[in-house]
Amino acid sequence: MRTTYRMSDSVAASDSTDTVNVLKSKQVTPLPIGPGGKNAIKNQMNDTNTQLTMLASQATANTLYDPPVPKPVTKQLVQPFCSGSADPASILLVLAGIFIVYGMVSK
Repeated sequence: MRTTYRMSDSVAASDSTDTVNVLKSKQVTPLPIGPGGKNAIKNQMNDTNTQLTMLASQATANTLYDPPVPKPVTKQLVQPFCSGSADPASILLVLAGIFIVYGMVSK
């Protein structure tokens, strides 16, 4: 299936001096199931693939009109959940102790 669609809106391509509107086309990537023929399932899958390609093209074209991402008012403060001072050996020892106590209590 070789279908090419044009996006309804123009997609902006970055130029060194200014943003230039360029109309780009996108080709539907064929599915490895065959061209369709009289098989209803293949026809449905090919139609779905065509619709997904059109929606992806439209989403790309719509990003032209998205506003810029606002800058945060304050700087982000990232704090770790744990202090990170425990080494893996001590964590394994604690887990082993828990399993030993559980084994003795469960009998």
